[in-house]
Amino acid sequence: MTGAPGLQPEDRPDFERVLRQALNTPEIRRALRQHSSSDDAETERLRSEALAESAAITAAAAPEYDAYLRQRATTAPSVAPPDRIGPARAATGGMRGLLPAVAVLTPVLGAAATAVFLLLGYVVSVSASGRELGDQLLTAGKSAAVVTAVTTVIGVTWLLITASRHRSSSTDSTPNTSRATAAAREAWQRALLERGILPFLRDRLRQAKPIEPTDPGRRSRLGFSSPDFEGPEYAGPDFTVPRPPSED
Repeated sequence: MTGAPGLQPEDRPDFERVLRQALNTPEIRRALRQHSSSDDAETERLRSEALAESAAITAAAAPEYDAYLRQRATTAPSVAPPDRIGPARAATGGMRGLLPAVAVLTPVLGAAATAVFLLLGYVVSVSASGRELGDQLLTAGKSAAVVTAVTTVIGVTWLLITASRHRSSSTDSTPNTSRATAAAREAWQRALLERGILPFLRDRLRQAKPIEPTDPGRRSRLGFSSPDFEGPEYAGPDFTVPRPPSED
């Protein structure tokens, strides 16, 4: 059993699925009943012959299959080898991984610094000697609070923008390419069914000799004819009993 020229191994199940679909069409099932008393045996025979002749069958849908392969190649993810990634690209990837960490840690550290400065400022300002230092700590705490609020707003905004970009890019590219690939695959399978598999099955069924219909009311003829059977104790309808000889 050999595959069709250029038929990828992952496309072999599609060929077998379309073959099963063709064998289950009403036209083929009706023809199978006319050519064989056992539908299962005849179906398996046709299936084996179609698989053996898959090269000739799939050649009928070669243009659609080539278009399907080209469309599928455009949607395949391209991954560059690790040794070909330049230092600039690696640095950019490192910066992209560092920015989310900075956007999360900066507000957290700012909030902690604000709480420490304000707490120390209030504690130190209670005593008269430390009022000046307490005011400085309170000022630093208020400044840290402002910085924390600003960095929090910037970080949240940046995260929302990044998530929106990823969502829009995936929504715009992936479904469109997936639909195009699915359409190309469906076109190939339809051409394979209509121009390849069904004509092959019709030709093989046309070459097969149909079975002769049998009359259920007809009885088999025995080796003798019952109405005209003659034996020593039986005579036919034209038999005449001989008269005994007359005595003179």
